[in-house]
Amino acid sequence: MSANYIEVQIFGQVLRLHCPPEQQQHLLSSAERLEERVAVLKEQSGIIQLEKVLAIVALNLNYELELEKQKNENNKNVLEACIHQLDSSLGKLNNLGVIDTTQ
Repeated sequence: MSANYIEVQIFGQVLRLHCPPEQQQHLLSSAERLEERVAVLKEQSGIIQLEKVLAIVALNLNYELELEKQKNENNKNVLEACIHQLDSSLGKLNNLGVIDTTQ
């Protein structure tokens, strides 16, 4: 098998996937976490049909991803505001001659 392919066993099926060698361990870990989430949801909900459980897990994962995207956007906005405020403060100090910019 090529170094860019990996076999992942998930839900009793073997999938042969293209994956760069440096990302293979992450893919295996992701497959393991997915199986764990599916098992937990099946146990908690009593839903037996794999397709339904997978759809619910996919929706949950997408929801979590959207929350993280929003957090990242909020953090970016806060950082940009801090940078702007810092630039403004440095500009004011420079105009007052407190900062020597000739060096």
